Amino acid sequence: MAFPTLFTILFFLIFIPTIFSRTLQSPLSSTTLLSSPISFSTHVHHRRRQRYINTQPSNTLSTFSSSKVISDTYATNEHLLVIPVGIGRNSTSSPMLKTELIIDTGSSLTWVQAIPCDSCYEQGAFSYYNHFASESYEAINCKDDTCRDVPRASHNECLDLPWDSKEPCSYHTEYGDGTTSSGVIGTETFYFQDPYVGFGHEPVRFVPFGLGTSNYIPRWIKTSTPGIAGLMRGPGNLIDRLNVKKFSHCFPREEDATGILSFGEEAKIMGAKIALLNNSRYYMARLTNVYMAGKWIPMENDVLPTKMMFDTGFTHSFLDPNIMDAVVEAIKGALGRYQPRKVKGFELCYDLTQLYSVSLDEVAKITFEFNYTTDIHVFSFHLWERQSENQLICLSLHRGAPKENIFGNNLMREVNIGYTLEEDDLAMYFHRQHCK
Repeated sequence: MAFPTLFTILFFLIFIPTIFSRTLQSPLSSTTLLSSPISFSTHVHHRRRQRYINTQPSNTLSTFSSSKVISDTYATNEHLLVIPVGIGRNSTSSPMLKTELIIDTGSSLTWVQAIPCDSCYEQGAFSYYNHFASESYEAINCKDDTCRDVPRASHNECLDLPWDSKEPCSYHTEYGDGTTSSGVIGTETFYFQDPYVGFGHEPVRFVPFGLGTSNYIPRWIKTSTPGIAGLMRGPGNLIDRLNVKKFSHCFPREEDATGILSFGEEAKIMGAKIALLNNSRYYMARLTNVYMAGKWIPMENDVLPTKMMFDTGFTHSFLDPNIMDAVVEAIKGALGRYQPRKVKGFELCYDLTQLYSVSLDEVAKITFEFNYTTDIHVFSFHLWERQSENQLICLSLHRGAPKENIFGNNLMREVNIGYTLEEDDLAMYFHRQHCK
């Protein structure tokens, strides 16, 4: 009987445990996580899509708009804010796929439509992501720690499976307008476009994301972008993977202009500070008062203070019905000599020719006060939407469900908004400026 040599013993004691431990490591293990935050900026673009909005309020806080499907709807144009992204690499291309994702601070999961697509919606000229063609894609198993961390993943369904199960980590997410996405979770190399030299930034490896193979948008939405970049805070999402504690965005006013989204040290943190509520993963603050042209607007039923969510995934902004009624009445009072017009889907409209000589920023500027300390002014180009077909301007604030207050991207134009994510400095900063 042969006895093992000293080399054989050392091999089994040192190398075998190391190899075995690596087979159990997640792609997001400590050996592969970013050692320092990534700092970069990328361009933001407008994308318009036509859809219908319910004239009745929703009953949940969720990305996009109402969660109720009501037949009484009206047509409108949504202005989505997107960033160019590269995903995957292979022997011929890095990045393998060039696409774009909606910037959504009200969503935790990043996902993209992917092959094999059991059910996918129209996404224009962009190709579907194909993980079979990528050399950098990593599948995530049901029992993997990453499956536990990634938002919307079905980790709880894995608890009864054996520890070495190869069942894929699946996800399902729903949005308030009826949009859904389902598929599996994987990790991939993401490329973010430099504003000047294309996809020149260092690639970010092992980004967890959803491969949407069964996706649905309601028939009243004509087309949409290939996916979503979820920028909520918390474990397992894009912000966590970038290892940054601050980011900022500046959205342009004009549809054909470009804005900027910055992470890490390139983020611009300046202006009026709003402390955020730290018991929610949403970017949410306490709304304490509302003013018009510097005058306090009284509210009924003790609706203030209340919570307001800041969500770039919403084109429109929504107010609690009591707050909305008070704001509308205040505007009517300020413009009392002019007759409001009735337009389906809007709370308040006026004939543009009548208001030609009126400075709405002087007589009807709205100010939201947060935490009794910070005033955020929204101006006429934020608040009023021109209806070119009938020469009207209409208030772009909409009636939400009770206690539903959403500060949408229509109120964020021409403002640099910075986010600080440290536990002792969870805040947003607003600085009015031209965004380009």
